[in-house]
Amino acid sequence: MCEHRSTTRSLAADPRTGTLRAEGRGRRALAAVTCGALAVGLAACESTEDQSAKIGREGAHLIAEQGALRLGKANRGVRVSDVTVLSGGGRTAVAVRLTASREQANVPVLIDVTGAGGKRLYSNGTGGLDESLQRMPLLRRGQGAWWVDDQVLISQSAAAAHVQVGRGSSSSSTSEVSAVAVHLGEQSGTGVLSGELVNRSAKAQRKVPIFAVTMRGGRVTAAGRALIATLPGGSGARTRTTPFQIFLVGNPAGSSVQLTVAPTVT
Repeated sequence: MCEHRSTTRSLAADPRTGTLRAEGRGRRALAAVTCGALAVGLAACESTEDQSAKIGREGAHLIAEQGALRLGKANRGVRVSDVTVLSGGGRTAVAVRLTASREQANVPVLIDVTGAGGKRLYSNGTGGLDESLQRMPLLRRGQGAWWVDDQVLISQSAAAAHVQVGRGSSSSSTSEVSAVAVHLGEQSGTGVLSGELVNRSAKAQRKVPIFAVTMRGGRVTAAGRALIATLPGGSGARTRTTPFQIFLVGNPAGSSVQLTVAPTVT
């Protein structure tokens, strides 16, 4: 028998900042929506082992659309901070905060995860990974954004992660996507972040990642990501919501939530 427990809170949006603040009982949650869109759903009743196995298989079989990641020259217009390695439930993830001095699109992000003695255990620089595991689709000027690789497939304990950021392309995206009804719950001991996304732009978005972290005492406590194949466009009465779920790596108990939704820029 599987038990599903979740805590739901109402959210009030500030249209000037794109920040959602949770109101109600339970721990306080905050979802900072910095860019565009996402959503994905998994089975509602699975064991932690089943969830980890499914997510691992999905990571191992991501469509090979990208070759080896090439950084080029260092990007001095992006500040890297809060690099955190997380593990739990047989999974490992790396969370990184990126802050750009100007708006940029398709920014390459290279991570190297090391173990005991500095031994290299994993890199996302190899070919065959989904684009969202190698690049940040969009960075807004002056707005901190989270990027998460939750497909760090290793068999040994990770000790550290090193992050390098390459140069992106110029961008002036006008995407209007917001998150509503965001809440943090739990399934079989795993933190699950759920909510809905609204695309108020007329143009549909495809392969849109959403990156999530939880914070407590200024530290990242859990992280995850999801990818939505298509987020329908719409405006006015035609605006539709798209649900999403993110199974987190780590322990989000007692933490606030921050989301970065990054629309693809073409």
